[in-house]
This record gives sequence, structure tokens and C-alpha cells, in this order.
Amino acid sequence: MNYDFFRLPLLFIILCILQVFVFNHIQLFGCASPLLYVYFVLTMKKGTAKWGMMTWAFALGLLLDTFSNTPGVTAASMTLAAMAQPYLLDLFITREGDNELTPSMSTIGIKPFFNFSLVMVGGYCVVYFTLEMFSFLNWGRWLECVLGSTLVTLALVLAIDRLKNKNN
Repeated sequence: MNYDFFRLPLLFIILCILQVFVFNHIQLFGCASPLLYVYFVLTMKKGTAKWGMMTWAFALGLLLDTFSNTPGVTAASMTLAAMAQPYLLDLFITREGDNELTPSMSTIGIKPFFNFSLVMVGGYCVVYFTLEMFSFLNWGRWLECVLGSTLVTLALVLAIDRLKNKNN
């Protein structure tokens, strides 16, 4: 049986519950919010169909928008992240033709996964906070939110990936 058949829905549910009940209530220094659900798109296999990836990401974003009272912001940002993921992943991996590759520290290496995660999370935060604020009048606040959330989310993504790979 296909491992992804169980992995994707389980990860979807776990990340949604964690974000709604835990991470939505955390805001470090008034601007840094952990957006851990980006991990869902980060760890999709290289050969996943783009339409499937974007559908999963949109569904997760729409569900989180419903519970977070951010109408369309998360759905749009997640869909864009899912659209960019295969192209960004190709920039950071050295293997050709391995369509069953799941991005993680153990499969692509620590430095490439860190760089890939940094670009994905940073890009996601830029889009998310740009849509959320919908204004550059307070660009200092926007920059604080983008940088703070990127650092907090990146630290969580790396910690979870490290723990996941240590248990395997």
C-alpha cells in the first residue's frame, strides 16, 4: 500500500490541529507567529502531481482560514507555495530522476534542506504578511513580522524534521 495514502491526510490533520489550537495563540514579541503548516508543502514528494499538491495546499489553507479568521490569506499563500515547491526543490537537490524523493535532512542533506526550507518559508511569509496587511504604509512592522515568523517557523521545521528523521 502506498505510504503517501496515509501520510498526507495524517500530516494534514495533525498540522491543522496544532496550528488552530496551539500556534495561532502564540505571538513572540508581538510579531513572530509560528506558521508550521508550511511543513506540509515542504515535505511533499518530488514527483507529486502539481494539481494534487496545489489542491492539498489550498484545502489546508482554506481550512486554516476558516478557523483563523484570515479570509483567503492562508489559502492563497499555501497555493502559491505549492506551485513554487517543485521548482525550488530542483534548485537545491543534486539527484536527477528520483521522483520518489521526500525532502528532508536525511534525503537531500542538511545544508540543501536548510536552504530549501529558508527560501520556501521566507517566501511564504512574505506573501502571507503582504496579503494580510495589504499595505506597505507600516513597512517596518511588515518586515518584523516576515523576519520573525520566518525564523520561528524555520526553527520549528528544522526541529521537527530532525526529530522525525531521528526516529526513523
